[in-house]
Amino acid sequence: MFGFRRTIQTKGPDRFAINLGEEERSVLRAVCEDVVAALDDDANPLLRRVFPVGHASDPEIEAQYQALVHSDLLRTRREILTRVGETAFDTELDRVTLDKWMIGINTIRLVLGTRLDVIENHMPEIDHDDPDLPAWALYEFLGWLLEIVIQALSDSAPTTGR
Repeated sequence: MFGFRRTIQTKGPDRFAINLGEEERSVLRAVCEDVVAALDDDANPLLRRVFPVGHASDPEIEAQYQALVHSDLLRTRREILTRVGETAFDTELDRVTLDKWMIGINTIRLVLGTRLDVIENHMPEIDHDDPDLPAWALYEFLGWLLEIVIQALSDSAPTTGR
């Protein structure tokens, strides 16, 4: 063949080879650390998509909802992002960890999408001198990586027999 390696290669039903470059791995680790640090600020408006509103029309019900779910969401997001950062340089992952990558990358994209004011199904024209160009490039990279992670997980999903 031509020496092409898939970014994520299935090595069995629960093992995956991760073929990312050093720079991509460094970026992934850094953004995980950035978002974990942002999670410490409950008032950070960039987190609104990470901690969605449960009941927008009734503040009392919304407060009860947040009291029930917020601390658990915060804990799990922190754990997942920490794990993704810790494993960013691993060359092989198990299914459980790759599942965490899926959730963690999506969480980062939610935060970054909020910062960039992303509107579903709309990619703006971006000038080469736009100060947000690096953030948009990161957003696109993470979207590509998320798609590859989802594809690898679905391609190796166990089938149920009848």
